[in-house]
Amino acid sequence: MSKKNLGKSNEIEQEIVDVNYQIEEADTETPPKADNKKALNSGLTEDTTKKELFNELKQVYKQLEKKDEQYNKIHKRYLRALADYENLEKRTKTERARIVKQANERLLLKLVDLADSFEKAEAILSIKDPGIPSSVIEGFQAVHQQFKSILKNEEVKRIPAIGEMFDPNFHEVVFVKPDPNTEDDTILEEVQIGYLLNSKVLRPTKVVVAKTKTEDEK
Repeated sequence: MSKKNLGKSNEIEQEIVDVNYQIEEADTETPPKADNKKALNSGLTEDTTKKELFNELKQVYKQLEKKDEQYNKIHKRYLRALADYENLEKRTKTERARIVKQANERLLLKLVDLADSFEKAEAILSIKDPGIPSSVIEGFQAVHQQFKSILKNEEVKRIPAIGEMFDPNFHEVVFVKPDPNTEDDTILEEVQIGYLLNSKVLRPTKVVVAKTKTEDEK
């Protein structure tokens, strides 16, 4: 082989060695580059996922705020409705009690009118009359006593009158009688019995009061 051909062969062999070396270098450098790219992609994916989660949480939080506002509105409406119902219930109970009380008072007023009839009848029967059997008088007195017990059980009491001083809160003057020996406004007679229902006047007592001097004498 000539020297010229030998030199060229050596050059080709050197080029082959260089190419093989470059291939080996490429093989050793490629994995790190691939890993770097993967890591970069992984980092981008992680950041993107965090942002997506953050945005989702923001949406959930806004929805919760809206639900909370709706709940507060409904709760306030419920409280107002409950307060209105309780007030209505109180007013209904008060009104019912007032109606019952008025009905009781009207009934008791009729009973005290009946009591007047008992009082008058007993006054008549107290006069000795041989034509009236004692059994009738005793029977009437027993019924009258039972009627008084009914009024007492209902907290109905007579208003004190004769000998008391006139009180416009409990008495009603129907006549003024001159009496120089009695203090002015002393009750001399009881024309119609008055009654109290508990501490309230059910019916005032109609009375005759004393005056030391009449208007004519003045």
